[in-house]
Amino acid sequence: MEKTCCFTGYRPHRFVFSPDGLRPEQVQAALGGQIRRLYDEGVRTFISGMSTGVDLWAAAEVVALQSTCPDLRLVAAVPFMGQESHWPMTQQKEYRRILAACQQVEVLFDEKTASDDPSACYRQRNRWMVDRASVVLAVCEVDVADSRTGTAATVRYARKQQRRILYIHPQTLAVTEETVQQLRFELG
Repeated sequence: MEKTCCFTGYRPHRFVFSPDGLRPEQVQAALGGQIRRLYDEGVRTFISGMSTGVDLWAAAEVVALQSTCPDLRLVAAVPFMGQESHWPMTQQKEYRRILAACQQVEVLFDEKTASDDPSACYRQRNRWMVDRASVVLAVCEVDVADSRTGTAATVRYARKQQRRILYIHPQTLAVTEETVQQLRFELG
């Protein structure tokens, strides 16, 4: 499998941001540091689910890094057209800017399917990304087994698929890693 990384993580409202504490720019910078690390390890393709928060912050870091690393590819895994239509205008603008910078855009479902069950579109988008990645960069707690978030479901699926997972803790920004060898031991 080609060295490819996909992103998963929380939407902005799931973080505890404060003026004198954690700020979105710090999360984005932590993502950028791990993206550069993965680039140095030979990862050249990054997949973003293009949702607000971690997806767009990570994608913005890839776009910024492309100025010095022109062999970097950004793939947008868009669950359905119009997912951004109810976001604040500033987030819509950033979404469109990043989408235009992508080397590949995959729209996974049509608007009819999305209107019937948008949650299913997001779940399938997450699986699509993990199926094409060798590494998952996740901004979440390592122990997400009981959580019912989309990020937790994506991490559980990545574990089942025995992907390497890098975690950035959403409060401390500490980085930990779960390797395929650890997963094989845990899964038996």
